Amino acid sequence: MSQIVYRSPQTRFDLVKIYKEIWAYRSFLLNWTKRELEIRYKGSFLGIIWSFFNPLLSLIVYFFVFSRITNIQIPNYLVFLFSGMICWFFFVQVVTRATSLMSDSSSILKKVYFPQEILIISVIVSGAINFLISFGLVVLMMLITKAPFTLHIFWVPIILALQCLFLYSTSLLLTSLGALIKDLSPIIPTLISLMFFVTPIVYSVEAISKKYAWVLNSQPIANLISLYRDVIHLGVHPDWILLIYCFVFNIVWYLFCHWVFHRLRFIVYDLS
Repeated sequence: MSQIVYRSPQTRFDLVKIYKEIWAYRSFLLNWTKRELEIRYKGSFLGIIWSFFNPLLSLIVYFFVFSRITNIQIPNYLVFLFSGMICWFFFVQVVTRATSLMSDSSSILKKVYFPQEILIISVIVSGAINFLISFGLVVLMMLITKAPFTLHIFWVPIILALQCLFLYSTSLLLTSLGALIKDLSPIIPTLISLMFFVTPIVYSVEAISKKYAWVLNSQPIANLISLYRDVIHLGVHPDWILLIYCFVFNIVWYLFCHWVFHRLRFIVYDLS
């Protein structure tokens, strides 16, 4: 029967010390990231190429449904749609993995000491690699559809860094809560499915009534999607106010999530 064992020495929350230790285990981080990629594509005939075809197939379905059946009138809807979907795919991949990350890795956690943040960083890095593969597909679509291609697209790495920070922070929190709440892992996919419909992925922010605009404004993912669309779909500079807001929010969110993770980091699983 599964049992949670608590080991909680009172150590000070020292970010400098934490990341010095992570740097000391950088070889382990590299190997664990390779393991994450191998697990993701284990048994897949196409391997990592599936990162290219999976979003492409999803894009075709959504494009057909929302541009042909519902007749959404958005210029260059293909690029509009996919610039939001690659952000969403990255979010879903990391969040669904984070909730069960500690339980999946419990055997090695009990045998070998290493900074537990490494588990989460490896998930973020592998997800970012998939994002970049999908982004290559977006660039190809932009060239084919003759979408506005400006130098503002070079803001994508900065926006991606903000998304990585948000996902890292959220994963720290979910990993901690997942160790305490066993039902969290099956609940998260349901919440994600509901979130899809209140996130401007297949529709624009302008399509939402001002009465419900607060729903989108309260979503970090919705804000990130808006930033991606500014530089990819519209080919303009990202909104400065939104960019600064995302930066400040992510710093505060990170400090809170990492503090919670630090308080619960010595929870291990006894799966015997």
